[in-house]
Amino acid sequence: MPHFDQSIGSVSTPYGNATIHIGRYPSGGAIAVEVFLGPAPDELWAFSTNLVPYDARIADDEFTVKCWSENEPLVEPMLATGLFEDTGRRVPSGFVEAPVWRLKDPKHVPPVRRRAGVRAAA
Repeated sequence: MPHFDQSIGSVSTPYGNATIHIGRYPSGGAIAVEVFLGPAPDELWAFSTNLVPYDARIADDEFTVKCWSENEPLVEPMLATGLFEDTGRRVPSGFVEAPVWRLKDPKHVPPVRRRAGVRAAA
């Protein structure tokens, strides 16, 4: 389970107003993005998907978006916040492709926690 270091903004979604939280997945170190819909920690949506352990090559300021199923209505509002940009790249994941997004503001990029011998994507 990711550790969320910071809240970087808010978004109005079809599910209600929410705050956007950023952290890193422990496996692979990719950015994790979750949308908190209420004050309780169990009222959240995972907006990112961790594809780094499955050989996705992404930069330290990028993440893969879970844009299917219940997350589909979140994509447009999240992009409209101005916090993210779509790189245009896609990573296959089963029967779908996950878009690769980048955090626009470097101050929102969580610190990278790598084990020795693990390199960043080029």
